[in-house]
Amino acid sequence: MSIKQTVLNPSVQRLIEEGFEIDIQRQHLLVHSIPYLNQSREVKLATLVCPFVENGEIETQPQDHTMYFKGEYPHDATGKEMSEVVNSERKITLFDDFNVDYYLSNKPNGQSFTNFYDKVVHYHTLFVSQARVVDANADGRTGVVHGQRDERSVFCYPDTASSRVGITAITQKLEDSRIGIVGVGGTGSFILDLLAKTPVQEIHLFDADNFEPHNAFRAPGAASLEQLQAFPKKVEYFREIYSAMREGIFTHDYFLDEQNVHELDECTFVFVAVDNGKARRVITDHLVKKGIPFIDVGMGVEVANGLDGDPQLRGTCRVTLATHTLNSHLPSRLNLEDDNEEAIYRSNIQVADLNALNAALAVMRWKQFMGFYLDQLNAHNLNLVIPLQSLTRDDCPEE
Repeated sequence: MSIKQTVLNPSVQRLIEEGFEIDIQRQHLLVHSIPYLNQSREVKLATLVCPFVENGEIETQPQDHTMYFKGEYPHDATGKEMSEVVNSERKITLFDDFNVDYYLSNKPNGQSFTNFYDKVVHYHTLFVSQARVVDANADGRTGVVHGQRDERSVFCYPDTASSRVGITAITQKLEDSRIGIVGVGGTGSFILDLLAKTPVQEIHLFDADNFEPHNAFRAPGAASLEQLQAFPKKVEYFREIYSAMREGIFTHDYFLDEQNVHELDECTFVFVAVDNGKARRVITDHLVKKGIPFIDVGMGVEVANGLDGDPQLRGTCRVTLATHTLNSHLPSRLNLEDDNEEAIYRSNIQVADLNALNAALAVMRWKQFMGFYLDQLNAHNLNLVIPLQSLTRDDCPEE
C-alpha cells in the first residue's frame, strides 16, 4: 500500500503557511488548537473538522458551510452560548477513535464558501474573537506542523463518498479484511466490482478460465474487441481494470482443488461463485474445517411458459452464509454433487442483471456480517424468487 503525499491543495498550503495546525485524516480536514471560551469564560482549545475534497494542485470547494467541533460548548465573552454558530450537539465518531461533540453551521453574510481557506478562517475568527477578550494573545495560528496524508490506503484517490456523508468510521470496519473470490464469472465479477469500492486490504481472485465474449456480456463494464482477441485470463483482465482504482488485488489463474485449496487459509472471508458441485464441496468443506466464514452464491434460472404461453425465464438467486457457529445448513442449501459439465452448460442460464443482483445480495449480506449494515435476523440463507420478486430468509440462529 502506498503512502499519500503532502496535500497540494492551495487552500491547505496557505493555511499551513499562515501557521494553522492542519492535519488531513481519512478524507477529513482537521484544524487543531482553535481558541474558544467555555461556559466559565476559560480559554480552551478546540479542533474544527470537515470532509475534505482533494484534487492535486487544483482548488476544491467544500461540500457545504458546516463543520464539526471537538471541545466543550463554546460561549461568547459575556458567557452566552454561541447558538448562532452551534447547530446541534453531535457526539459521534468520525473515523478511527476520533470523536467530535458539536455540529456547526454559520455562513458569512449568508454565502457559501468557495474554498477551504475561507471556511477555516471564518470559523477561527468567530471563536478567537471571543477568546481574545479574555486572552489578547489567543490565536489558532500556532505554527505547529502536522504530518500530511500519512495514512495508508489501498485506493489510488480518496474515498470522499464516505466522508461526505459521515460514514467513514462505519466503512473502516471493512478495512482489515482479506477476501477470496473463487470464480470471477458472471456473479463473481460483480462481487469483485462491489468489493473493489470498499477499503478491504486484499482481494484474491481464483479462476483458470480466459475472458471470452460470453463473459463480456455478464460482467461489469465494457470489454473491447481488442481485449477479447488477446484471450486474457479472467483474473488478469479484472485485475488490470480495478488496479486503476486501488491496490491489493491478487490473481491466481487456476482452479482450486484438494491440492491447493489451502491457499484460502489466509483469507478472513471467502465468496464462492462456482457452478461445479464437486469443486464447491472441496472448497466449502475446507473453509468449514478451518473456521473461515464464507458466502456461497447460486442461481437457478430456467425457461418456462408464461401466462400467455410465451416462453419466459423464471428462477431464484441464492445467497448462503456459513460461519463457525452455523454451517449445518449447507448440505440442504448447496449443490455438492458431481456435475455433468455438458448438462451444466446447456442449462446454466445466467443474465447480467441477475448476476449483478445476486452479487449485490451477497456483498450486502457480508457487510451485515461485518457490522456495516444493521442485521436484525442474521439469516444464513436468502432466496430471491424472480417471478414473485420476493426475498425469503431462512436458517436464522435460534434466539
